[in-house]
Formats: sequence, structure tokens, C-alpha cells
Amino acid sequence: MILRKALTFSDNQENILQIEQKLRSMEISTSETFALADDIFSKTLIKSKPDFIFIDASYFETSEFNIFSQTDHLSHTFGNSSIIILCRIIDPTIQRNFLQAGAQDCILWNDFLQNDIEKNLFFAKERQVLRSRFKKIANDYKQLFDANPLPMWVYNVENGQFIKVNQAACQKYGYTLKEFYQLSIQDLVGNSPTDSPLISDQFVTHHTKSGQLIYVELTSHPTIYKGTDAVLVLAHDVTARVKAEQEKNVASKQLFLIFEHSSDAILLTDSEGKILEVNSASEELFNASKTFLQNKSLAEIVKPEFNMPFDSLWEKFHAIGKHEGKISLKSSHNDTKIASWRALANIREGIHLHIFNDVTESELKVRENELNSRILSSIKDSFTLKATLNAISNNIRLFTGWENVEFWLPDSQNQLLFLASSSANPNNAQFVNFAEASRHRTRGFTEKSISNNSWISKSAYWFNDLYHHESFSRQELLDPNLHYTAVSIPIFESPNSDQIVGIIILITDQEVSYDSYLTGILSKVAGGLGNLIEKVKAREELSNLFDYSADLICIADKNGFLVKTNPAFSNVLGFSVEELKSKRFTDLIHPDDLETSAQQIAKLYQGEIIQAHANRYQTKAGTYRHFAWVAVPDPNGKQVFVIGRDVTELKAQTDLILKNAEQTRNMLESITDGFISVDKSWNVNYWNASAERILGIEKEAVLNQNCLSLLQELSPELATMFEEASKKHTSLFLETYLSQQNIWIESTAYPSNEGLSVYIRDITLAKEHSLAIATMQKNLEAIINATTELIWSVDKEYNLTIANKAYVDMLSDLVGNPINLDTSTARESLSEAVKAKWRAYYQRCMQGEPHSVIEDLATYHPAGKRLRAIVNFNPIYDHQGNVTGVACFAKDISELTQKMETIDQQSNQLKEIAWFQSHAVRQPLAKILGIVDFLEVTEAELDQETAQLLTDLKGSAQELDDVVKTIVKKAQRND
Repeated sequence: MILRKALTFSDNQENILQIEQKLRSMEISTSETFALADDIFSKTLIKSKPDFIFIDASYFETSEFNIFSQTDHLSHTFGNSSIIILCRIIDPTIQRNFLQAGAQDCILWNDFLQNDIEKNLFFAKERQVLRSRFKKIANDYKQLFDANPLPMWVYNVENGQFIKVNQAACQKYGYTLKEFYQLSIQDLVGNSPTDSPLISDQFVTHHTKSGQLIYVELTSHPTIYKGTDAVLVLAHDVTARVKAEQEKNVASKQLFLIFEHSSDAILLTDSEGKILEVNSASEELFNASKTFLQNKSLAEIVKPEFNMPFDSLWEKFHAIGKHEGKISLKSSHNDTKIASWRALANIREGIHLHIFNDVTESELKVRENELNSRILSSIKDSFTLKATLNAISNNIRLFTGWENVEFWLPDSQNQLLFLASSSANPNNAQFVNFAEASRHRTRGFTEKSISNNSWISKSAYWFNDLYHHESFSRQELLDPNLHYTAVSIPIFESPNSDQIVGIIILITDQEVSYDSYLTGILSKVAGGLGNLIEKVKAREELSNLFDYSADLICIADKNGFLVKTNPAFSNVLGFSVEELKSKRFTDLIHPDDLETSAQQIAKLYQGEIIQAHANRYQTKAGTYRHFAWVAVPDPNGKQVFVIGRDVTELKAQTDLILKNAEQTRNMLESITDGFISVDKSWNVNYWNASAERILGIEKEAVLNQNCLSLLQELSPELATMFEEASKKHTSLFLETYLSQQNIWIESTAYPSNEGLSVYIRDITLAKEHSLAIATMQKNLEAIINATTELIWSVDKEYNLTIANKAYVDMLSDLVGNPINLDTSTARESLSEAVKAKWRAYYQRCMQGEPHSVIEDLATYHPAGKRLRAIVNFNPIYDHQGNVTGVACFAKDISELTQKMETIDQQSNQLKEIAWFQSHAVRQPLAKILGIVDFLEVTEAELDQETAQLLTDLKGSAQELDDVVKTIVKKAQRND
């Protein structure tokens, strides 16, 4: 048998003897024994290379010595030795700390002495061997892909194309590397049957190159391969396993029927922790479907309490064969639950039974009570809000282990949240600086901030990667290389209230996944803090009221002596606290006020409350000041509580105000406008003489009376205006007609905090003048719009001021769109030459010269429409004789021009006729006359008839010649 060596470490001699006796019984030799505090070993001892090191940790709870540091030291000194911890009680937290320090196992003291621990030693040695091998495995990880006997590949997420394949995949599927790179992941799936009961989230069917159907179990992880989004897949041929599962499933149906309807969550796993089957209660507990759970391992959905590594717990479970404890559940919704966990190994070969029961509520209540207890015990001596919040912050920080805790409270008047308290881990310099730099920070109610997320939603809010969160604005105070997590919790006025009174924010420099367990505890604790904070604020405000009040506050006993006074008593009167306590409060009253004050004091000691009793009180300097006192008797009749306000300056101001009020009254009575003043209840406070005259209502009839009905009777419009001015708290103006008085008035209402002030003016005469002017204006508009001629006027800047319909229609037709008095569009359509010509027309008239022009407007019209007008320009004068504009009148002479042209054409035609007659007609006529004259000159013998014929012919020709001459003369005159 191989000789095994051991070292022992203990400070208890009796325990040392028991350890050595037990080891000898196991044929383990022991060397020298050391005290736990020893940290120096001889080179000879180090070279001895013991197989095991046993550490007696039974006393560590009461020792100031850090046994975990010593364990870590031994682990590094004896790198190949297995370290065994002997404990009286195995606490999960302690066990985790020992394992993290390098120990391989923790064994109960009784189990060590009474039971066979060979199995523990064996597994401890195995764990040590595995740990030493881990580094080598990590260094060889790169070779896992190429040399892995299981098929592995990487494919492109976007198109499923293979981009890297190992040799095992080529051998399993029968493709060469070149062929694989021409395939996609879908080519392996092919036309696999989708209704096979064995195809699930764990198993899929693939086709090889030869067409063989195989079942494979895929393990995939998203990755980035050469800058491309990809998936790394490991394929395990489980065809034989699947077929075996088919047989096993048939045999297991009855077993599933048994646990399917159990109220406890029941899971079956294999030896590697992979979930094989779950019942319906598991779906409810884990908030996940059976399909989802069957695609997970037990390590993926549970985490042991106290952050114990799951692998260590799983090894212990395999070694012992059973387990019972509490764990946290990782649900698909990130909801943290606490459950009791009972497990039994190998209920069938390779199959383990796990039963879970939800104990979240009871665990939360325990933790909640623990935190509440800490808070209440820490604030019992805190008398200020700041001290209370600091105590609460410290306890929450220590309870959660987070680095920084902040309290944000509202300032409703300024609509913002302010940082009221901040507690940072004193050992973390970064957060100490963060808390100091965050002092006096504020955030508006609608501003982006991590506190406002909970303030607005009235719910807890979890911030992953706080540094880069859009609502976080204090990045300059943190390290950009760290991953920060934060959670904000609303504080409500009471547990059942929805009235939010503040925000708690926790921050850590660790990456923490959403934890509904922590959020739930903090939310419940915060639900009870609102009432506590309000009480502390009220207590602090009451204390501040007494200490910092400018009013004199005192407590007097039944004999009238001042028992307690606030600082204002000494500040105002000049007496010290000791001097005041030696006096009765009646000793300082002015002699002239003593009798009336004594009567009030007698009523006070009879149980009555004294309201605003005024008297004069003596100062140490011998002067007197005016005070208004309020006094309340103690229900037990032993003391009285008195508050006095110094009204010396106020009284002087009041006297001045009364004097000014009299002057104001005289002024209001002398103005010609009517003035009315009403309070918030519409009762008339003031009604001057002018209001009586204008409205015909005497002030005695309305003073101290509600005036709404009177206003409605006078004018509903006036009453409505008064109500709107008061409601909207804004000044309003109204001009209206009062039919009863047959007058026009203008009224202006000015609201104030006390009511409404109204000025009324009789404008009947001005109204009649304006109506007459308006009538004249309407008549003028009717006159200028009744003509088809163009009428308009411009001011000194050439802007159109008046225009009749004919002018507007002409410009609209010119532009192609309807226009108003704004003629900028029409002006833009004109050339610079045209605009310059018209400015010259206007400018000439503005210099006082009326003139007329004939304008052919056809060139302005886009369609070339014929438009010719004669335009008259006349200056417009003001009352001082200054030219203020130009009045223009344009008469359309297009038709007249056309008629004149027609006449010219007819005249020309007449001239042509006259010319024709004077030349063409007279020529043959002259020949006739010439022939007649010839015959007469020849003296030929003519018979009587022929002579008569020649005489008649000559007379007719001469008459015809006279007619032609007359026509020619008329044509020449028309020319």
C-alpha cells in the first residue's frame, strides 16, 4: 500500500490528538503539527510534499485570525496537496470561502471522527488533480476545434453558409472541406420530418452526403468570426442515445403520470445535470415552458445561496447521493425566486430526482424584517432628517453589499428632486469622491435622470451598464472602464398609498443581473420608510419652528412663570434665558395694557383659547414694542403655550396704509370714471360717485351685496367678462351698450388676490361719433364700389391703403389669383422699369402736384388684354397740410379709343370717296361740258329740239359738278 503523508494545523492540543489518531487509523502518517498563525515553514518540510493538509477550523468564529488567508497561503505553498477543512458546523458561506481560498473539501468534525472519509479524501485528491490540469486544458483550448473528435463548424448568421468546419465534421457527414464551404446549414437539415417525437430543442435530424439520417445534439453559441456575425456549433451524434431514449420513454410513462399533477415542481436530470423531464408545477415555478426547460441544464436555471459554485454543490450531491437546501431560481422573466431544493441521486441508473418548493415570500419576509430591524435600531437616536437618512443609507448599503446608496427627495415648489443623503463605502475611494461631488445635485421632475425613471413611473427601475445609460448624467465622476449597475426604488407615503415621497438609488461597480429578489425586499422596506421620513421631517420642522421662528414662543406654568422660551424671546426683548425664567410673563406688559391683558389671561387659565390679543411688551432697554399674542391652554391645566408676533413695524405700516387708503378713497371719488371693487365672493367693497352717476345705481343699494345678479340685469356680456377675468386671473376689456341706461360704456376689469377692480367710462358721445364715421365709411365704400372705374390710394411707402372692387378685380386678374390690400405679389410681377415709372407718378403727386396721365395697361397683363385708362393723381393732406399719400382715379378709355379709331377709319374712307369723285367723276363730266361748249361755239345749225337738248344737258352737267364740289368740301371739313 502507498504511504500517504499529512500535515495538521490546529491550536487545540486535544483536537490535534484526535486528528492524529484518526489519520493513523487510516494509515496516514502525520508530520509536525503547526499553529494556525504560523506562516513560516522550513525548506525541509516544504520538500516533504504531503498528500493532505488538515486544518482545524472549529474555533475560527471567535478568533481574530483570518483563517481564509492562511488557507490560501497553504494552498500556494503546497500546490499539489489536498487541503481538508474540519468544521463543527458547515455554513454555506463559510464553505464557499474555504473553497475559494483553495481548500478541496469541508468535513463536519463528527463525520471525520466517526465515519469512513476515504471517499472524501479520494474526491478531494481528484479535485486537486483537476484544478492542476485546468491550466493545461485552457492552454490547449485552441486545439479543441481542429482536433475535437466531435463535428464542429461555424456558419454565417445571415445566410447560414459554412465558414469554418473541422475534420471530424467532414468524416461524420462525408463531405470534403471544399464541399462543406459550398453548403449551408439548411443543406444538412434537408427534408427532415418535423413530426418526429424525438426532434426537440435538444435533438435534430441531419442527412449525411450518402443520405443517411442521423440524430444529433447541437450546442451552439453566437460569436464573431472575422468580423461576421456567426454561430459556433458542436454536433454530437446521439442516434444510439435517441433510440435508447425511445425505449426508455415507453417504460417511463407511468412514472411521469405520477409526478405530472404534483403541486411541487419535480425535475429529472441526467448525471451531467441536463434536464430530461419536468412536470406542470415546474412550468409555473420557473415561468417557462417544458420545451424551454428541457433545453437547459440545472446549472442554468438555479443558483445556490451565498453564491456557492454550482459545480462544487453538484459534486457533493453525487458524492453523498442526496441534497437538501435553498437555492435561487433563474426564470425566463428574470424574476428571482427562492425555493427549497430536495434532490435524490440515481432513482434510476443515471437519472436524478429534484423537488422544488417556492419559499420566496417567507424568505423575503425574513430578509425584509432583518433590514427593517437594522434601520429602526440605527435611527432611534437620530433627531434630524439628514442623520436619519444617513443611518438608513448606511444600513441598506451594508445589507446589500452595494457601494453607494442615495436618497432623493422632492422640492414640489420648484418642481425638482434634490439629493438629500448619500452613503458610500468608505473603502472605495471612487465612490467616496462620487458621493462628495454629487452633493447639492438636483433634477427637474421632467428632466432625464435615473431618479426620474422611478419618480415618473412610480415603480422600481433596474439600470444595466449605468455609465452608458441615456438617463445618467454623472459619467464624469465614474470610471469608463468599469461596468456599473444601479437600481432606483420609489418611496411611498405609506405601504398602501400611491403618493410618492422620494427615491432610493443603489449603485455598484459590478455587473449585476436583474434581481427581483433584491428589488422586492427594497421595495417593501421603502414602502414603510415614507411614513417614517414624514414623521422625522415633521419633528425636525417642529424643532426648527421653535428654534428658528421669528415669533416669540414660550411655555408658562400655572403661576405665569416662563418655563421655556425660544431664541426669538431673547433676540427681540434682549433678556437672557435665565432672566426670562425668573419672570412672570405679565411682568413685562405695559401698565396701560395690563388690565385688558389680565382679563384675557384669566380666560386662558379657565381653558379658553386666546386669539390675537394685542398689547405692548417691555424690552431690556426699557422700550416697548407692540405684540399680537395667541395662547392655548394645556388640556391638563398645568401649562399654557403662547406665541407672540412683533407687530411694531406692522402697526406703523398699518397706520400708514390707513392714511394712504383715505387718500386713495378721495382720489377714487374725484375721478370721472366709475370705479367698482368686489371681493372673491362678488360682494361689493367700493362703488364711487361716478359709478352712481354712470349706472344710475346708488352705492347704498349695492355695498356689501353680491353683485352678480345686478351685473346680469345690467348686461349679460358685462357679467361674463367679470367672471372670466376673475377665473383666468387676467385683465379684460369690454365695450357694450346698456339698454336700461341707454348709454355706451367701456369697462376694464383688473383681477387681484383679493377680488376684482373695475373701471367704467361713459363713451356714448364718442360711440355716436365713431358710428357716424363708420356709416360715412360704409357709404364711401358703397360709392367707390358702385363704379367700374378704378379708385385707390397709397401711403408714403407706396403701400395700398384703400381700393375699390374694380381695382382689386383688375389686380387679381393681372396676377391670376385673388389678392387683398397686400399687393406685394402683384408688384413682383412687374418689371423694374414699370415700377420706377409708377413711383415717379406717385412721387410727383406727393410733392403736392396733382396730375393726369394716360396709361396703356395692356403691357402689364399676362394675356395682353387691351386696357387703356386716363389716371388722375391727387395728393392727400393731413390736418397740418402735410401730404400723407396719393388718391388715384383711373377711367377706362379703352372703348372710347376704339371708337375714335373707327371714326378715323371712316373719315379716311370718306376722303377716298371725295377724291374719287373729284377726279374720276369730274373728268367725264368736264368732257360733257366741253362737248356742249364746242357745239355752241361752232354755231352749227341745230334744230330746236337738239338745241334744247344741249341746253338741258349742259344744265344737268353743271348741277352734277356742283354736287361733286359740295361732297369734296364736306370731306375736307371732316378732315
